[in-house]
Amino acid sequence: MGELSEDLERCLCDCACDEVRVAKARSSCEEGRVRETKRMLLDERRRLLDELHASQRGIDAIDHMLHRVSCECALRAADVPEDGEGAHE
Repeated sequence: MGELSEDLERCLCDCACDEVRVAKARSSCEEGRVRETKRMLLDERRRLLDELHASQRGIDAIDHMLHRVSCECALRAADVPEDGEGAHE
């Protein structure tokens, strides 16, 4: 299980898993506790997905604001007289 536990450790470190959980997962793997090792991997997968979804919500909000700014600024620009009077921006 040496190579597998090393790969497991490398994987979890690459995923920014904390050192305590990495050590626990490696130990579980080396001791042949497959269910515990898989549970820890699934927990980290869930954590990463939660982070991904939170980031996606942020990206969606920014995209929405970019669209609104484009539309509303275009409307304001159309309302400004051509000689530029009345514009306070």
